[in-house]
Amino acid sequence: MDKPNLGINIPRQSILYIGMCLIGIAIFLLGGILPASRTLAELDARTATARYRLEEQKTLAPFHQTLKEGEERKESDVLPMPERGRIPQAKIDTIPLNLGNAAKTSGMSLVSAVPNLKAMTGDATLLPVNVVLRENFADFRKFLIALGGIPYVEHVEEITIQSKTDAREYRLTLWVAVG
Repeated sequence: MDKPNLGINIPRQSILYIGMCLIGIAIFLLGGILPASRTLAELDARTATARYRLEEQKTLAPFHQTLKEGEERKESDVLPMPERGRIPQAKIDTIPLNLGNAAKTSGMSLVSAVPNLKAMTGDATLLPVNVVLRENFADFRKFLIALGGIPYVEHVEEITIQSKTDAREYRLTLWVAVG
């Protein structure tokens, strides 16, 4: 008995065409689609990074503007260094007025400036002055800089800071050269 021919008889040329088509499809996949998908993934990552940076810049833009304005308003880095002198005894009563002007220019409010005249015994050359101020700490710094510009203020002996409900209170003991 003859066995029936179950094999499919495909011509050799058709197998060659099918093989060449499969090779062409493989080259197309490996040479075109896979590199394109990798490039697309890289572009997606770059886009995500760019979006993150953009959001970060939008968030930080107000801070940058504030810092830029602060830099433009930057105060002088040079501290006042006047020639040291003495205030005449006849003008001791102008000390509170001069300290009040320094407080006003620095943005602080002068509560009191009281020279301790009891310390003026004999030929004393230094007079203690008790000063009380109110406002914030940044203005107090400006006041200390302005205080350095007053020629007859020798030194600051004591600084006491008390926190009040509306503002901070600063108590200073200054020594003033009298002559």
